[in-house]
Amino acid sequence: MVFNSHKLQSGFRKRTACVIMVMMIMSSVLFLIPGFACASNSMQNYYLQPQDSVDVLVMGSSPTRSGINTNVLWEEFGIASYSLNGPEEPYWITYYKLKEALKTQTPMLIILDAKAAIYPDDYCSQIRIVANTFDILSEENRVEAIRVSLENQDELQGYLDAAAEYQRTGKVKGGWTHPDGDRAPCWKGYIEVDKIDEHKRPSFSWNYETTPINAREEEYVRKIIELVKETGIPMVFVATPNPDYAYDHKYFNYLWGIAYEYGISWINYNDPDMHYGLRYMTDFADWQHLNVRGGIIFTRQLGKDLKTYFDLPDRRGDPKYASYDECAWLWYEKYPTFMSSDPEKQPLTWFDDQGTAQQ
Repeated sequence: MVFNSHKLQSGFRKRTACVIMVMMIMSSVLFLIPGFACASNSMQNYYLQPQDSVDVLVMGSSPTRSGINTNVLWEEFGIASYSLNGPEEPYWITYYKLKEALKTQTPMLIILDAKAAIYPDDYCSQIRIVANTFDILSEENRVEAIRVSLENQDELQGYLDAAAEYQRTGKVKGGWTHPDGDRAPCWKGYIEVDKIDEHKRPSFSWNYETTPINAREEEYVRKIIELVKETGIPMVFVATPNPDYAYDHKYFNYLWGIAYEYGISWINYNDPDMHYGLRYMTDFADWQHLNVRGGIIFTRQLGKDLKTYFDLPDRRGDPKYASYDECAWLWYEKYPTFMSSDPEKQPLTWFDDQGTAQQ
């Protein structure tokens, strides 16, 4: 096991040009998008959580969305967590989403996904901008998240108008809406992926070689760290298990160096010395996302480590956290007899026949 401590520029535009640009943005981007690959309304649902009811806030991209099962953290460890994630979300968007998130929650721990360290691009695609920013309610943070994602600032007004339309109606031209919009208000951001893609365990020489991460990613991951430092909230980087880790390895090593500078902890769940029952042949949905089985196995190990290294309370039984019981029950109804492939072969026997939580 490895565990180490260690704004908005807008020039004068002719009215016609502006209208054309707005129409182009609103008509070209916003068509139906597959839910798993492209979008999650975890930011939208985040606002529905009772104030100061999130002890562990998970920030990052889609591997945390499918990998960290918030229901397992709750039912098996009493950890009140929320996964505020987005598809291929770069650190510059995470930065503004975190600023937004801290307005309504004061977590005891922030988990930051390491995955964005491998992203090579300086800006975001249209789909990623829409999916990762349009649900931010605060105009200031939403505008800034969109602005820093654009290479061509002439496109900004088009995106802002499209985002404003989405804020008013819940949809945008072309019929695009969040595919996870039917989730209950109690939902905590985890999205199950119930399929299997066979992989082999990554084979490479485990070492400490580094490759610099994208300069903009580094700029904003440092901003994130500094923001969190100002709050006094503990933070930990987490690298989720990944069949493509041989590629990620050197970028993550560089990220650990940044973490070390600031005295930030990290846990790398790709460490070959860590053995917690994960199987590459059965526990992944694709080349980077865990499936339901893998998410249960990984989350059980994550929960153990969080309880070991951080002072997190067990909130089970506290009426203030009843939404976690509701969320777990709704999810458990979908997977009532799911058997894990971990060494103990533990089924999800969290509830009796009446739907009462077993503590």
